[in-house]
Amino acid sequence: MATYRPRHLAPPPELDPTDGASRRSVLRGGVFGAAALGTGTTALMAPAANAAGLYGQDVSGWQGEVDWASQAAAGSRFAYVKSTEGRSYRSPAFNHQYTGAGNAGLVRGGYHFARPDSGGPEEQADFFLNNGGGWSDDGITLPGMVDFEGYSGLPRDYGLSQQEMREWIMGFSNRYTESTGRRPVLYTNLHWWNDVVGDWTPVNSPLFLASYSTDQPTTLPGRWWAWEMWQYSDSGPFAGDSNLWHGSESQFESFVNDADYRSIGI
Repeated sequence: MATYRPRHLAPPPELDPTDGASRRSVLRGGVFGAAALGTGTTALMAPAANAAGLYGQDVSGWQGEVDWASQAAAGSRFAYVKSTEGRSYRSPAFNHQYTGAGNAGLVRGGYHFARPDSGGPEEQADFFLNNGGGWSDDGITLPGMVDFEGYSGLPRDYGLSQQEMREWIMGFSNRYTESTGRRPVLYTNLHWWNDVVGDWTPVNSPLFLASYSTDQPTTLPGRWWAWEMWQYSDSGPFAGDSNLWHGSESQFESFVNDADYRSIGI
């Protein structure tokens, strides 16, 4: 494999511009994820409105053009931007969302929606790396994130056994680590991971947990005992999904900058 060079803005290939069924399910946070739809925006905004912390967001083609200056003014400090899905889809919104977030002063990085039913893990990791998902120690780039959850119209487990899913996850993670020196961030929710992956977590893998609630999550998937990022709302206060960093400012700086960053939760 060719030596990896950070390619956060590789020219997009001619791909299907339809984001389709990969729009993250409202059920991704488990039982509460469904119930949260009836709680109203005020409850979902409570973590950002009432608690100190370091807040950010994640966006995809569903958000289109984002007013990043207003996001920064509202308190967003970081942004994950959808880059790729499977082995061939690249978000047509990635370039302007990624550069826009950076120009507004947000730390930003790409994320990949994993499709274990479509292509091997190494192939998908390479596609992600070549289309905006890389990391470099420039102080403004988040390590890449890979999204593991169900996909509308497909079996929740993508037709894989728990052991096969674990091997797929490790294949992606190892290829990403070999190329960048960093473990990718793993995005998931409690119920999908426990049902499909089970009582297992790859070591030193930062957890980005989807759990729509006003209270910080304490029951975690797999063998994690702490999370790095918590996605608590898909209806504000920020465009896309709203997130909270778990640790301190200095821990966040280490997460962004340090190749030898160690996950706090595994």
